[in-house]
Order: sequence, then structure tokens, then C-alpha cells
Amino acid sequence: MKSLSIISLLIISMLASTSATAQLNKKLISQLKAIYKTDQMYRVAAIAAAKKYGAYSQQDNDLMTKQRAADIANLAKVEKIITAYGYPGKSMVGEQSKVVFMVVQHNDADAQEKYLPLFIKAAKTGELDRKVLPLMIDRLRSDKGQLQLYGTQMHETKDGRVLIKPIEDEPNVNVRRKEAGLPPLEDYYKHWGIKYKVPTTAGNTNPKELYYHEEKRAEVPIEAIGGDENIIAQLAYPEQAKANHVTGFVTVEYTVDKDGSTKDITVIKGLGYGCDEEAIRVIKRTKYTNPTGEDSSMRMRLPFPNAKR
Repeated sequence: MKSLSIISLLIISMLASTSATAQLNKKLISQLKAIYKTDQMYRVAAIAAAKKYGAYSQQDNDLMTKQRAADIANLAKVEKIITAYGYPGKSMVGEQSKVVFMVVQHNDADAQEKYLPLFIKAAKTGELDRKVLPLMIDRLRSDKGQLQLYGTQMHETKDGRVLIKPIEDEPNVNVRRKEAGLPPLEDYYKHWGIKYKVPTTAGNTNPKELYYHEEKRAEVPIEAIGGDENIIAQLAYPEQAKANHVTGFVTVEYTVDKDGSTKDITVIKGLGYGCDEEAIRVIKRTKYTNPTGEDSSMRMRLPFPNAKR
């Protein structure tokens, strides 16, 4: 299963509003338009590939590997812009004010946590549409294993079903959404063909199958032979990543079969520049002790270059 981070571009487009301003930085607007084009370069094609060939198809994975590399390059560009101008808001770049937010939203949790206070400040002063903030807030909470607040985050299963990630205090979710300037959750989920009704305090009448829940690992430990440290020690820092000063983590999901071999390895959050392929290579050759006697799902973050996890 994978997080629907791809859909954030659609959501932001739906929420974006135009801005009429007197003093606009035309040079910066052109730069942001170019960054936006790169932000969409493979992402839209990946959505089409997932619909045609299925989520996790080779076509889908190949396109998103390319997009992840573009996302990292875009983050470096917008960080330079932020250093030079602060947040490039509506009064400076008009409707292109959403671009920096989108780039950070499409990168990892470290970047999101770093710049979320900047986005909140920009939204309070009217320089950024406040309706986009719940996307990042919910994503950060979900990545930490916390319940989301606004219902913006979903997961797509391998058979193409879209499931809702659990929501905190769900009977009051539309109260929070209204305060954030968002439409009711029932209307929001219609875009993905989900028939949803906000629960009452008396109970939730939505079917359990509508929600996504992390698979629980077996109580009996499944351990890599030599430990996780041995896996990390096998990682080679790709020359392409080294040349472009790419650092961070590649998160992979995979299955350990009853014999302790790995299969169905999927990169769910990558770095590009050869790091994703290296992570797959190392996990593919890893052997586990699996006392459960059945297939079990696993997830691991692999550092590039080798660093503390």
C-alpha cells in the first residue's frame, strides 16, 4: 500500500485562488512557473500510468522514481528562493504563491517540519491560501503514526481501492475543516468515489472497510540476520547521489516470506539519484529469521549516506 502523496497536486489545484496585485516580481514568477512544470513533469503521467496499468506497476514506479529526483532538485531551488526573498507570497508572485508550498509538500517530513511555521505565518498574513495548510499538517501527523485532523490523507491499495486514514475526533472533523476554510468531508471524498458520512458521537456508521489501518506485525520477532545494522552497512552511496550532494532516507516496504527471503519490495519514499535502486538491491539480498511460518510485511528507512537512523 502507498500513501496518496501524488493527489496533493490535484487538491492544491482545487484549493488555489487567483490574486490581483500591483507589484509583482516577474522574474521570480517565471522561475516559479518553471519549477511548477518540473513538479508536474512525471507526477501527472504516473497518475495516468497507475490508472492504466495499476498502482505499483513498473510504469508507475519508473515515473515516480524520476519524479522523486526532480522533487529533490526543486527543493534545493525553492530553498534558495526562501533565503533570498522569504516566503514568495501573493503580493510578490500572485497565484504562483502556491508553488513553494507544493514543492515542500512533495518532499520528506524533515522539509515539511522545517518550513511549516513559515507557511503558517504566510497564511496568517494572506500571502498563502490557508486552505492548503491541512494537507501538510495531516501528512506530518500520519507519517508519525498519529491520527489526522482534517481527513485529507488516504492510502491506495494494490488493487486500486482508496481508503481513509483514521481521523482524530471524527464527529467534529467538519468543524475543523470549516475553520480552515475547507468544504465538508463528504464532498471532499466524492472526488475519489468514496461514499462517506461524518459519524455522530453515538457511533460510526461507515463500514470498517472504508478505513486504512497499518498491518500489525507478528508478536514473534522477525529479525534480519546480523541485525538492521548489517543491512545499513551493506549500503553503497551512489556516485550520482554523491555528486549532487543528495542525502536523506529511502523508505521501503517489503514482504518477508516464511523462509526468511524478501519479496515485493517497494520504495514508498525515495531520494532518486541511484539511492532507491541501491536500497532495493540491499533489501533483496537480506535474509531474515521468520519464526511465524507465514509471510509478513516489513518497513525500513535506509540512510544515504550511512547515518544514524
